[in-house]
Amino acid sequence: MQNTDNDKAFSSIDSVGQCLVDDERTTAFQKAIKVKIKKNDTVLDLGTGSGIIALFAARSGAKKVFAIELDPFIASIAKGIFQANQSLIKKLSLLIEDARTVSFPKKMKFDVVISEMLTTGMVDEPQVRAINNLHAKGLVDASTRFIPERQDTFVALTHAEYSLFGVNTSMILHLWKWHNWRKLKLKMMSPSIPLNSIHFNEINKEKFTAILEMVAQRSGRINCLYLKSKSILSKGIVVGDTEALNAPMLIPLKKTKTITMNQKVRVKVAYIFGGGYGNFKAEIL
Repeated sequence: MQNTDNDKAFSSIDSVGQCLVDDERTTAFQKAIKVKIKKNDTVLDLGTGSGIIALFAARSGAKKVFAIELDPFIASIAKGIFQANQSLIKKLSLLIEDARTVSFPKKMKFDVVISEMLTTGMVDEPQVRAINNLHAKGLVDASTRFIPERQDTFVALTHAEYSLFGVNTSMILHLWKWHNWRKLKLKMMSPSIPLNSIHFNEINKEKFTAILEMVAQRSGRINCLYLKSKSILSKGIVVGDTEALNAPMLIPLKKTKTITMNQKVRVKVAYIFGGGYGNFKAEIL
């Protein structure tokens, strides 16, 4: 089929705008940048979006900030925002590149790496692969400061009434806090336990597999998993569920199970970081 201009109409601009106006998320990154960036630092901003993070870095004393954006349309918006901040523009370099494969001269080292390609469980966004790329190419070392430093994810056994608007709607859902989810009648069937913890100052395996033992805190039927994450930006600066970041995830199970209180339940979870929910596998053993 021949491409037309209309084929390019959909873009990620909405999520970029939501991140920008998410006061809790954006303010937390601003605080962490002020703490972590030192005068004359060389900074890399992966997935710059609106460019606000790169501007914070430049304003906090960085000597040079390289802002990476894959989407040419989004990059053009960031460019316009950079140009509207003339006092900082000499410090900024915008590159239309894929953060997962971007390269720089071999002798280059980044003092600070900032990346907000974050999603719950690191399932959708490619931040793990992008940071691994930097480590593999020697662009970061033990002295490099990362924002965020790590992301922790937790999981719980859950029951949900997957009946919305009178129809069965069993599907993966982002439970954004600004939506009304009362009709799902969520019941946490177990306490949340750690699923994984990703430290960005080291190389992380991109394929994740774990067998978890969870203890029921009530009797009933398990039909889904509840995932939640928190991003540790810096010491004392932690971002959990905001309007545009780390929305809890509800993931339906193909096979459900009826359990009794205090029963031990083993669950296998396997997925690829950044591979999308199409590759997320979860089953009760």
